[in-house]
Amino acid sequence: MRKRKFPPKRSTVVGVPMVANTYRDHDPLISEGIGCMKAQVPEMRETIRKHNIKGVTVRDSGQLEITSRRGRKELLKVRGLADADGGYSD
Repeated sequence: MRKRKFPPKRSTVVGVPMVANTYRDHDPLISEGIGCMKAQVPEMRETIRKHNIKGVTVRDSGQLEITSRRGRKELLKVRGLADADGGYSD
């Protein structure tokens, strides 16, 4: 009988996949990770307006409501963040 080696190799460990990558007005993605602190909400809203990013709104709590994959991609680029959940076309 072969003995199992634990922990598994790093290459076999993957992150939790995103369940759905479609966002709509009636079912937006609510993100805290891309969002900001409450004190930074006006600055984030100005950034979105300045870069003319459509499909992303900032809640008063700092969470983002995302209804567009393109908007999410553009905001991540502006903020200098990597998109680990992006698909082929993202």
